[in-house]
Amino acid sequence: MNKYLKYFFLAVPIVIVIIFIMLEVMSRGAAEIFNKAMQEQNLLVGEITAEKIAATPFGEVTFENLIWQDGRGGTILEIPEGGFKVSVIDALTGNFNSASLQELFLRGANVSVNFDENMKVDFIRHSPDFKKVNEEMKQDKGDWAQKVSRVNKTEEELKEIGEKRRRLQRSKIEKGWQNFNLAGHKINLNLKLENCQFEIFYRERHYLLQNVRFETKINTDAEMTLNARTGKFGGTMIGNGLNIRGKIDFKPKIPQCDLTISLYDVDQSSLGFGLNIHDEMTLTARFTGAISQPVGKGNVKLKELHLPGIDFENVDGKIFYEDAMLNFEDVKADVYGGKLTAYGDYNIDTRYYNIYGHGDKLKAADALPGSHLHCDVDLELEINSKGNAKETVSSGSFVSGKGRYSLIFFDSISGKVENKYRDLHFYDVEINIGGYKISTDALSIVDKKLKLSPIKITTPSGELRRTYTTN
Repeated sequence: MNKYLKYFFLAVPIVIVIIFIMLEVMSRGAAEIFNKAMQEQNLLVGEITAEKIAATPFGEVTFENLIWQDGRGGTILEIPEGGFKVSVIDALTGNFNSASLQELFLRGANVSVNFDENMKVDFIRHSPDFKKVNEEMKQDKGDWAQKVSRVNKTEEELKEIGEKRRRLQRSKIEKGWQNFNLAGHKINLNLKLENCQFEIFYRERHYLLQNVRFETKINTDAEMTLNARTGKFGGTMIGNGLNIRGKIDFKPKIPQCDLTISLYDVDQSSLGFGLNIHDEMTLTARFTGAISQPVGKGNVKLKELHLPGIDFENVDGKIFYEDAMLNFEDVKADVYGGKLTAYGDYNIDTRYYNIYGHGDKLKAADALPGSHLHCDVDLELEINSKGNAKETVSSGSFVSGKGRYSLIFFDSISGKVENKYRDLHFYDVEINIGGYKISTDALSIVDKKLKLSPIKITTPSGELRRTYTTN
């Protein structure tokens, strides 16, 4: 027995030395091993090369200037620096597969991805917009996001952008292009990204993300956990930051998600709320359900919101998202010394929105400074928009309590209002003073010119006393 133990203790160091020699040889031949693995893999379509590769004896590889080109000569991915860790056993045996990759780290990469209707991911060439603003994104120039926004684009330009993307998508489908082939591959990987720039396509939406920091653990047989943060983002939506935390469960036939997403300082003009409405909005929501059609619930907050003719402060409400429709409920805000409650909806694809609200005890003196009008006003408000200022209509009705105009005291003022692009109309305006009614059927301001229907004065008994006609 002692004899065998002696041989065992002699053999172990020899085996360890042999293994380390093999690992050292492997590390010195890292470039050859890398090239062999890239040639044999079929997860990423095309050719992958790196300018400089170094490895340790423990399966850790670092690289510089990695380039992934598709089968048609176009560049899919450029990574200035990064690293990965592979299974030592697979590296020694040369038996590489998608599960051999255990860790992956990327820094400063430019990444373009496309999600189809079922959230299937593919890596694609950079768009002209991404190429145009990429250097400005890296230099953090403040106006880069505006250059790829839909704001200030004409309807014809928007249609041409949409049609161009549809043509490219049809061409890709017809030719069967797919640069990332996950089918039949298992992945069990820790992925980390630092200071990367992303662009994402989904449906007709296009997002560009700056300074992406991303950590995830992916096991395609179980689940994916992720934690992502970005700097400024632009494209379909402009904002100052994005956070995503949560997980995706791959075990069901249709993967299920549980993700909390926060969007910070979103510019409302980029969403189509109006050409000159740039009040910043923060949204946080938890999304659950099928990854292809998640349902979200959360909150929306704004410090200020300036719509034509009315200003809001401390806006706070609930949001619900499903199938591109964002619904707002139980929204509360401070308005001219009073309170407003509202609800509405916004379609992310069409950019159409509707807002319905009720205001209590708004101060006329705050709403119309310098007008010498003092009273509390209750307001019913409705805003309907097709995503731009020219096709936005605000309407509603109002009624006041007792008040005064300069030194003239009145019992109430009531009426209806409609505000279209450059056209402001008041209907059924009525002022009650000591039982007398001063009324007009219509008052309008069109291109800053006042038009007034005949003014009627009615006595407390209902007798029409006098009619004033204006030119």
